[in-house]
Amino acid sequence: MNTTKQFCDDYENNAAYADQIKYEVWIGEWSLATDVCAHWLGGFNDGNTDAQFKCKRVACPVSYLPADVNVDFDRTADILGPFGTANNIKDVTIQKGTCSSDSDFFSDEEVGVIGKCALKAFDRHVEATFLWTAHNEIESRWDYVRAWDKGWI
Repeated sequence: MNTTKQFCDDYENNAAYADQIKYEVWIGEWSLATDVCAHWLGGFNDGNTDAQFKCKRVACPVSYLPADVNVDFDRTADILGPFGTANNIKDVTIQKGTCSSDSDFFSDEEVGVIGKCALKAFDRHVEATFLWTAHNEIESRWDYVRAWDKGWI
């Protein structure tokens, strides 16, 4: 999908299936990600789907633990293993201290459009929803708090 309309139509069409079910329907573990680029989305150093657009690279988070107990990885290494079986290993592994994040194909404004139409579709067709995670250190499109703060939802 490469337009906000396609995303909005997809949310509406999928949520509408709930109208055919006689029981209360909840949609869970959804996000505002527009591609499969979130770090390790397909598993540890693995990916289960090739990205549609070029994944963005961002600095990997640093430990929040006290210095006497935290352990960091080699942020200068070209690529860190072990590796999974995906064809897109370069998209999902840590490289020179950077982690993968959603592509920049859709702007923050467009993600807001997608978020609002997703919620409208959910409000029309289902009883409840929950976003994948309250907070994600790398990916704001998988992060409820940042999605709220940015006005996407």
